[in-house]
Amino acid sequence: SARVNVANSHINLGDSYYNNKQYNKSIEHHEKALKINLDIYGTNHSDVARSYFRIGYSYSYNKQYDKAIENHEKALKIHLDIFGTNHSDVARSYHSLGDSYYNNKQYDKAIENYEKKLKIHLDIFGTNHSA
Repeated sequence: SARVNVANSHINLGDSYYNNKQYNKSIEHHEKALKINLDIYGTNHSDVARSYFRIGYSYSYNKQYDKAIENHEKALKIHLDIFGTNHSDVARSYHSLGDSYYNNKQYDKAIENYEKKLKIHLDIFGTNHSA
């Protein structure tokens, strides 16, 4: 639909601004995409989670770690609702949360999230899997 195309255009712009280290503009476009996707799909949809994930990364690189954590937590909740615990997108959310907590000097929470990521990878790939 036309609205999906508009959302995707905002995502493309947001990604381009992110890659150009213009994080405020990246956040602005990803938030526009998020608003459209929430309207189209509702809360529990992978495109909505992806928007929160991208917004979280932009906030993180903008050194706004509390806002990064807030958005990564929203992405994680959706990923858990959609995929359950053992899924690579859930692991990726834990990793991003861990990074944001680490950068925010909340090391205990960083460790907790990195350990959850590791557990998922061990459950999915086993202990003998080589990267």
